[in-house]
Amino acid sequence: MRHLEVDRRGYPVISTVDRSPEKVDFGSISERRKLALAAFDWCAVCGMPFANELRWQMVFHDGPLPAAVISGEAPVHEVCALYAAQVCPYLFSPHSRLGDEIRKGTVRDPVVRFAGFESTSAVTAHESQLQPGVYTLHFEHRGQADEFSYRAPEEIRGRFTDVLEREKDLPVSDAEGVLIRLFNRLDEGGEVAGAALVAGAAFAKDIFEVQGFGPFRGKHYPTVAGLMLKGTEQEIREFSSGSSDEAFSAVGPWVLERAGQFPTALQRWRARGQGMVRRPSPPQLQGPGRSVAKNEPCPCGSGRKARRCHPSGVVS
Repeated sequence: MRHLEVDRRGYPVISTVDRSPEKVDFGSISERRKLALAAFDWCAVCGMPFANELRWQMVFHDGPLPAAVISGEAPVHEVCALYAAQVCPYLFSPHSRLGDEIRKGTVRDPVVRFAGFESTSAVTAHESQLQPGVYTLHFEHRGQADEFSYRAPEEIRGRFTDVLEREKDLPVSDAEGVLIRLFNRLDEGGEVAGAALVAGAAFAKDIFEVQGFGPFRGKHYPTVAGLMLKGTEQEIREFSSGSSDEAFSAVGPWVLERAGQFPTALQRWRARGQGMVRRPSPPQLQGPGRSVAKNEPCPCGSGRKARRCHPSGVVS
């Protein structure tokens, strides 16, 4: 967790939650951040990549699980699931209650069950059952291979110690390291979610209906995603090197270095995009000094000033 930023109380800010330099809301899951987790195949707690290992998910089934388990939360490493059980108030105590407006008063199940799966087979947008008209991302997992359960965290501390002793640092490339650093900042304003869109998530069905993605609607993200999908290596490198936005500068090299070995969800989105785009033309930029004033909101939809968010502009 040492690469994560901390809130004012000193708690590590896990990757899936809403945040700003002024406030961190541990009770709110960000759909923008979930998209980045899905596209780049990162853990929802530590924000680091998955290696050749199981993906863990809290499950709400008794007995054998179905072949496909679908959840509104992104998967985590085993060590991160065990860590969360020690520090998350809701997971820690059997008397915990949720406090958000929609699920207020919901009591934790007496037994918490986590399952480890071999793959995240798909990530899709679904209309929320709690909020009609609001779409959220759901993760489909297959190939259950392990599990653990507990009533109180003391029951799994031995397992936590064993897994922690085997834990090793995960190597990441320079490009992915930039994306991870930006993603885990407290002032991240949508840049890495935008990078996920141009990597290929812009081709996901109903993605621009998902909560928080209204400001991303328009042609520019699918246009750049088309370039990342069907452009030449030189065109991708020229686009990335010509952007002063760090996330856009890093996502092109990340796409090139992955070259066919993309995370499953992103690979499915890019395959869908093959039939949606023609050979793309180089995108035209809009932004400070072009289509908007420097202190106006950035065209990307982050809410930040254009000169601070995308000083070199975003594609029109």
